Amino acid sequence: MSQFRISVMTALLVVVLAGCTQEEPGEMAQAVDAGTRTLEQRVARGEKLYAAHCAACHQASGHGLAGAFPPLAGADYLQAGPAAVVNVILNGLSGPIVVNGKEYNSVMPNLSYLNDSDVADVVTFVMNSWGNPGGEVSPAEVSAARKGN
Repeated sequence: MSQFRISVMTALLVVVLAGCTQEEPGEMAQAVDAGTRTLEQRVARGEKLYAAHCAACHQASGHGLAGAFPPLAGADYLQAGPAAVVNVILNGLSGPIVVNGKEYNSVMPNLSYLNDSDVADVVTFVMNSWGNPGGEVSPAEVSAARKGN
């Protein structure tokens, strides 16, 4: 079996197993109004969510997995703002995508099981990490995107 297939199968297995983990009550499972937390608190919470739900494919460093999963670190895909990222998290993505001049053609399942606060915090973390342009997403913006507004 090729190294690429082994890498992809390993990443998919990690994603499946990560979905089976239980979160501690009162930590990530608790939806907290983002308006009562500072940007730093939201980024810290988003980092934990990223580790639990995204890092298996996009890696802890945000550099992705060459040929399989696109990078989020310094990704030109994020330059237009967070709306596209929110959409991908809620609806998934299948088929080719070009990030930083390289084509990726894999499947990202939707993570719509995450609540609006979770999605907002993980996107806020990504937007403020690894040389990305910064920015903040509110749970209300995620809710509007979820409803198609």
